[in-house]
Amino acid sequence: MSKARRLRTIYKTTAFIEALLDHVNEKITCFYEDAPTEAAFPFGVISGVFVSDLDSGDALNFYISVYTDEKKPGATIELEKLCDTLRAYLSRAVIRREGAFSSHIGFDNQRGVHEAEFDLCHRRLTLTARIFYNLTGGITDEAQKPN
Repeated sequence: MSKARRLRTIYKTTAFIEALLDHVNEKITCFYEDAPTEAAFPFGVISGVFVSDLDSGDALNFYISVYTDEKKPGATIELEKLCDTLRAYLSRAVIRREGAFSSHIGFDNQRGVHEAEFDLCHRRLTLTARIFYNLTGGITDEAQKPN
């Protein structure tokens, strides 16, 4: 097994998703796949992760759904401002984890999403990350070394 394939097997998308959550949480409270029912508005949810293999790493497409309380006055304006903030913050962002990967994020699109629940305003940002795995840094965490 090549060293690149071995690192991908070890890290998969977990390290990237954890780093992405840390990064997005600097601007808005964000969760992965599901938000708890008691989550306070506004919040984001990262979902729809789709990974494609590249020769030198992976392409990872994902959504960030942003929610606000529709009953709050000015909710849709707040939602658009949050989406603008996230778009500016994430477009061309570089996220790294020492010894694991470096990634570059690109914005794809944004759209409104109709919600069955009448008290939610929802927008979805679609982004793509190109992830390049560290092939020379080695693995420092003994628990992550393959047997």
